[in-house]
Amino acid sequence: MRYTTFFALIAMLAVPGTAIAADCQPAFIDRDPFVTINGSKIEPGGQSTEDLQLRIRNTAGEADSSPGMSAPVNIAFCQTTLRISQIAASLNPDFPYYSLQAFGNQRVEILPDPASGGTANSDIIINNVLSDAQGQTVPIQISVPTEWGIKGGTFTEQLQLSLIGETGSIVDRTTLTTTIVIPSAVSMRLVGAVVGDGSAGPARIDLGNLSSSSETRSDNFSALILSTTPYTVELNSNNQGNLLHDQGREKIPYRLYFDEQEVNLDGAFEIPYPTSTPQSGDRRPMSIVVPPVVALAGRYSDRITMTVTAM
Repeated sequence: MRYTTFFALIAMLAVPGTAIAADCQPAFIDRDPFVTINGSKIEPGGQSTEDLQLRIRNTAGEADSSPGMSAPVNIAFCQTTLRISQIAASLNPDFPYYSLQAFGNQRVEILPDPASGGTANSDIIINNVLSDAQGQTVPIQISVPTEWGIKGGTFTEQLQLSLIGETGSIVDRTTLTTTIVIPSAVSMRLVGAVVGDGSAGPARIDLGNLSSSSETRSDNFSALILSTTPYTVELNSNNQGNLLHDQGREKIPYRLYFDEQEVNLDGAFEIPYPTSTPQSGDRRPMSIVVPPVVALAGRYSDRITMTVTAM
């Protein structure tokens, strides 16, 4: 009888051991996480990144535990697969491109929908999912290229995070809300027949010797404008559209053209542009025309202030 009981006891001990080895129920600790990418600097080669820390634990045995009993056994070999998919494709064509990177510099493929099967680039294998309250941290880095050509605004997208069990089915899921804030930013410089570009100091247009019998025209130059949003261009003349003699009050009137429009230099002149610029920017042609003139010899000049403002 003892012999039989002894073997029965061995069987009873063996059964729980097998159940624990196979009992792996990974779950997200933090429900519905969110991440915001903000403070981006728009520049050639620019990139903005933000780190997300996902916490996962093994919840096996929690439902069967009673008050006063010890915590579930830490099953060191519990393994799961993390997949990330779009819940719904963004309908906004201006939504910024972004990428995900997991530990080991693994580039993570975002699946088109939650029903998509995993691929070698989408599956993040997580070994040794722990049973303690802190669980295991899975770092994900989100990167957004922030070069010129990107559109300004606040963009939000939701992704489904799924934990896949040994059978290939989803054992837990949660929603990640990703918000990308692209600031309003502008940049402008003068290119072409100018001395300097206006970024580190005043740019200069040299008209050479003025003629008393024909118009004097500047060589071709233009304003190269980069903007993440619609923008306005404002031009102001210190001398209301006149070249002023360096040593007197003698004035010579002139005309300024911006983007094939004559600029009214008697006061502020503003031109709105309703769209952002492509990556290469908008090139707005400019020119200066001085009518035939008879005036006191000397050097004449005017200062034009050009202001570009993102809307």
